[in-house]
Amino acid sequence: MKRYAAIGRMFALLLAASGLNACVGTTTAPQGSPQTLLAAVTKSDVREFWTNDFGRVKRTGGFSAIVPVESAQTLLESIRGKVPAGYVAFVGTTHNLDDPRIKGAELVVAPGQDQFDIVRLAATDAVNHDMTTDQIIEELKRWDGQFGIDIWQAETDTVQLKLKSIPEDLPEFSQRLYEFCPDIVDQGVGDIESLQAAVKQEGVIVLWWD
Repeated sequence: MKRYAAIGRMFALLLAASGLNACVGTTTAPQGSPQTLLAAVTKSDVREFWTNDFGRVKRTGGFSAIVPVESAQTLLESIRGKVPAGYVAFVGTTHNLDDPRIKGAELVVAPGQDQFDIVRLAATDAVNHDMTTDQIIEELKRWDGQFGIDIWQAETDTVQLKLKSIPEDLPEFSQRLYEFCPDIVDQGVGDIESLQAAVKQEGVIVLWWD
């Protein structure tokens, strides 16, 4: 059952990715601020925090709004180029285990300088594979230098990104990808050949560590 649940989750994330190309008190936000941008784009209440650990840990210093999972990436694209300097925008927690559980995805605007700060802000790790947040970022930076990547979503156990170019040696990259994130095959597509075909067709990668 665990395997099928994971496969279903991966397909749901890929479906959302293919669409690319509880209120707290707030003060009045200045024009062009992260709060104003989030409110204008999402038409939702803006929270003065975002979350880690499947929604159970609130992080202050940034802002978020809850939006439907299926429209989260489209909304993100509409705000990315408008965030103030010193901030990054991304889709954060989508799998919330807080009590009460919140349905939807977080659209987050928080302090950061580049896309790798998204992974830091999300505190993504692969604890069951003895891999820290910084180690994940180190590998993602290698990919960015070789192929170019666009990280748009990150949460406790997941990073979603799009390749800017397809690796020339796709079999070698697919093997490397499997070694970096075994669950993408073992609890996902089933074999490396299927992974290779998915990367070639979509250029979209959903990393998650169970």
